[in-house]
Amino acid sequence: MTYPLIKVVWIDTVETSDSSWQSKEELLQETPASIDSVGYMIKQNDDYIVIAADKATKDDDDLFGRCQVIPKGVVKTMIEI
Repeated sequence: MTYPLIKVVWIDTVETSDSSWQSKEELLQETPASIDSVGYMIKQNDDYIVIAADKATKDDDDLFGRCQVIPKGVVKTMIEI
């Protein structure tokens, strides 16, 4: 089966990962992250898309790697490459 290669631009959460305290002023400067993801479109419905960055060369192997399920509500753009 042939899967289209797509680029998805979507918005993700941001979390301070250094476990440090932030002032209210610093916290109010934070914004969500814009993410570019590229992969094979495996599935799409009204709620989400499923992409895989890697797939086995043989379709009958049915193996995929580095997969993401992205809710449609956070997708900004989606284009076929």
